[in-house]
Formats: sequence, C-alpha cells, structure tokens
Amino acid sequence: MNKIIVLTCLFLLTSCGTSTDTSLTTTPFAGGGFSIDTPKTWIAVDKAALPTTKNGTIALALTSTDIVSGYSNNMSILKEKMTETMSSKKYSVVNYALTTSAYREFIKLEEKVITFGDNDESNLYVFEAKYNTNTPKQKFIQTAKVCGDTVYLITFGLGLTTGTTTKYEDLIKSFVCNK
Repeated sequence: MNKIIVLTCLFLLTSCGTSTDTSLTTTPFAGGGFSIDTPKTWIAVDKAALPTTKNGTIALALTSTDIVSGYSNNMSILKEKMTETMSSKKYSVVNYALTTSAYREFIKLEEKVITFGDNDESNLYVFEAKYNTNTPKQKFIQTAKVCGDTVYLITFGLGLTTGTTTKYEDLIKSFVCNK
C-alpha cells in the first residue's frame, strides 16, 4: 500500500496528465542495480521534488519535457528489498491487486505476460485511473522485475490520448538486473 501512495505522490509532483510524444529515441540508463532504455528527451526529476518513501526508494524518476494542458508523461522505478522470495510475475500480480483499490475510476485496459531479456516473465498491466476526484484520469503501464532479493516496480504515467503503448512496453522489456 505504501508503494501505491508513493507512486501517487511521485506522479502528482512530476506530471499532471498528457503529452504528445510521437516517437521515442532512447538512451541507456544504468545505476541503482539495473539498466534500462529510457526516452532520450525525458529529464530526471529533481531529487528534492521526490516524495520520501516509507519502504524502498525511488531508483529512477523521469518526466517528458513535452507538456500539454499542464501535464507530462513520466516514468518511475521504485526499488525495495523483499522480505519474502517471490517471482517477478507473482509480485506484479499482488501489486496490481493492491493498485486497483487505490485509485478512482479504475479501468483495466490490458493484462499480458512480458518477457525480459533474461527470460524472466512478469505480468504487465495497462489501466486508466484517477489518483483522486481532483486529478485527471491517466493511462498507466506497470510491471515488476525481481533481481535477487530486490524488486523494481516500473510504472509509466501517460496521457489518455496515448494510443498504443508498445514503445513504452519495449522500454520496460529492456530492463536488466546489474550485479
């Protein structure tokens, strides 16, 4: 539940809605025990603007520089040590179950199994939701990746006008655990 609250705060600080990204040129990011391809034009969110997490830490927070109606697309990766052994897929399913009750006007758009480069599988969820009655509805893409005893919760917050999410899913699939 704390992860959901942290992500809500993060997205409220870094985005408030939609963007018009039409292409994603990527750049590699490496640090915090992982690497992932990220949108080249997106910028890191200032650490001072990030919420303090009760459990885990925000390993990466990026936001699009394209702003439409005061909102921008964003990405966050929350990192946390696990207290029990769990697969990426199981963690993703459990987190999704908790997520559904944490938002308003929640609509599940898609659920599918994805495979990371190391052949680890996880469930990927695409859904629309509002943080609360005062915020606009957004589209979210979310999954989890377990690396040893650490889990990474990967989330994209996108504008409702975002059509296909394939390019963001491809970025998620590029996630690699570093030793």
